[in-house]
Amino acid sequence: MPDTQDRRTDPADRRWLRAPQQPSVLPDWMRDPPPPRRTLGDRIAGAVGSLPGARRLRERRWAREQRQKLYQRYPNTVKVVAFFLCWAVALLLVLTVYGLMQLA
Repeated sequence: MPDTQDRRTDPADRRWLRAPQQPSVLPDWMRDPPPPRRTLGDRIAGAVGSLPGARRLRERRWAREQRQKLYQRYPNTVKVVAFFLCWAVALLLVLTVYGLMQLA
């Protein structure tokens, strides 16, 4: 008995979930939906995009987003620096608490 995941090479031997000749059971509004309405956000984005200089700002933003961050270029170096920075902050907090307890 063939499995549903069976890969057959002969196109005439393929099994279809729904034969193309059968009509669809979906209603008309699902088969041919109306075009999407323009929302308030779409209108605002269109108005902002039509301002002078908006295209240049958008291209600069895209260029900035394409650039690699420092932690992506030097991941191990950033990890080591972050470790020592966290250690120094933790030491400072412990010494601050110790100093406050000596005052009390």
